[in-house]
Amino acid sequence: MGKVKFFVLLIALIGIMSIGFADVSYPYLTQYGPAIVNWGSNVKYGGTLKIILPNGPLQYSLNPFMGNNSTLPTSFIYESLFFINLTGDVTNMLGTSYKWTDNNTELDVTIRQGVKWSDGVPFTPQDVVFTFNYLKANPSIDLNGIWSSANDLVSVTASGDTVIFKLSQPNMALFQYLVGEPIIPEHIWANISDPAKYTNPNPVGTGPFLFKSFDQPANTVTYVKNPNYWMTGRPYLDSVVVTSVNSNDTCTLALIKHEYDMSNLYIPGVEQTYISKDPSNNKIWWPILGNNHLIFNDAKYPFNIPDFRKAISMAINRNFILTSLYGPQFSQYNNPTLITYPLRSWLDPTLTSLASSLVAYNPKAAQDLLASIGFKKNAQGLLTGPDGKVLPTFTLSVVTGWTDWVQAEAIIAQELKEIGLQVNPVQQSFGQYYSSLQTGTFDMSITWLNLGINPYTPYYFAFSPTQTAPIGQVASSNFSRYTNPLITDALQVFNTTSDQRLQRQAIYTIERIVLDDLPVAALLPVPMWDVYQTSTLAGFPDDQYPYYMVGSIQVAPEILALNIHLK
Repeated sequence: MGKVKFFVLLIALIGIMSIGFADVSYPYLTQYGPAIVNWGSNVKYGGTLKIILPNGPLQYSLNPFMGNNSTLPTSFIYESLFFINLTGDVTNMLGTSYKWTDNNTELDVTIRQGVKWSDGVPFTPQDVVFTFNYLKANPSIDLNGIWSSANDLVSVTASGDTVIFKLSQPNMALFQYLVGEPIIPEHIWANISDPAKYTNPNPVGTGPFLFKSFDQPANTVTYVKNPNYWMTGRPYLDSVVVTSVNSNDTCTLALIKHEYDMSNLYIPGVEQTYISKDPSNNKIWWPILGNNHLIFNDAKYPFNIPDFRKAISMAINRNFILTSLYGPQFSQYNNPTLITYPLRSWLDPTLTSLASSLVAYNPKAAQDLLASIGFKKNAQGLLTGPDGKVLPTFTLSVVTGWTDWVQAEAIIAQELKEIGLQVNPVQQSFGQYYSSLQTGTFDMSITWLNLGINPYTPYYFAFSPTQTAPIGQVASSNFSRYTNPLITDALQVFNTTSDQRLQRQAIYTIERIVLDDLPVAALLPVPMWDVYQTSTLAGFPDDQYPYYMVGSIQVAPEILALNIHLK
């Protein structure tokens, strides 16, 4: 299917701090936070976690700043200050606490003491300061744009065991970028003059594992336990092996044979195809994170008409699509907004009925709404505009090979015929597809969700004027080309305060406008897609232990490796 490859990019866009824990209850908390599970004192040590991913050939690079799904994973080796789930919950890593001061223009992070780099050199707050100033001196590796003028970062300094991030003005969205950056050792990287080209063949980190080897013909990388890791009693595992192959089918077969322990992929008919082969061991954890969307080109007629967009949404039978694509496991799914599913408590309760009505299948109401704005079916059943002319055939685009999206677009095209709209389903290479979104040359498209630890993130990347551009020019993420000054102002309010009451008021304002105009329509669920087997290992995340909710096991697999243990 391939979409897993883009979750890492999406997670890199997450931007908002959450105060306290979200809606998930964690009865198993450790001193570090909810991502590190307290399994008790009888956990078995040893064993190897074998992960298989459908990412194709791997490149021999262990550069933590330039990594992607095609390079060797580095988060087993390099750690960040904090780890944050999509529920907004914070787990302490190299940082032990943080606070905003000086009217939210200063972030103070207390740095963990007693940590050593894997070569035995003590880790200090100065390593953190060096990392961020190194990014400033080398913009080619600052892929999150931390030092971009738009992010308001002025300086990073240390005072005792505290690292101080100074901002020119409040920018709460910067929190996730700052605390998620991998921290590197000054005594190693100060000697690297061109870090963008550095493959880092002998990585030195603070993480729970050490790089051992890369077998390029087998496309397999091996990591071994760091015997001097700072987190007492962790990791339980002796090693981690990551193999990349070319297809979901290969991953599925390897898991069925118990040759590997875990992957991240969509398996059609998963109950019969996978779980039934060994029900006691073959498991999935597919918690819903949010929605993929049906996006309209709101800068193009007639998609620039809010009621036209609403009519399309009401003419789509989402329950039928869910059942056809995924079977019964998502049949009760209902999340009609851009609010991610773990954060659905942010939805204004007075808007619940309106939100649900816009995603409920009601083709008659859709036709009535179209007729009220002058769009009617002619004798041939084709939709005509207010001028009486038949509307042209519009395209609905997805990426070739993303099987569930391809199936969905075919169903949508058929269903929209009922309201007289002619739709041509189009599959494109990812490059063509993404280019059409960026330049606004599409009509309609199914697109992914920008995941976030608070609602600001999806709304910012979907509707901020800084993220869009006129048709023909490249937009960053606001591909619908929809903006609204009230939304822009509400985003600014949210981003400059840590007062949750004000933040909630800002989000409620945005929700009302989005539901009134429906610039994009919620469509398909975005699950985690974790698939694993427990014949030898235990401690995988599930409904009872939802310690790892980030979109993909490729985002921070070290958290998994810190919790998984011998059965």
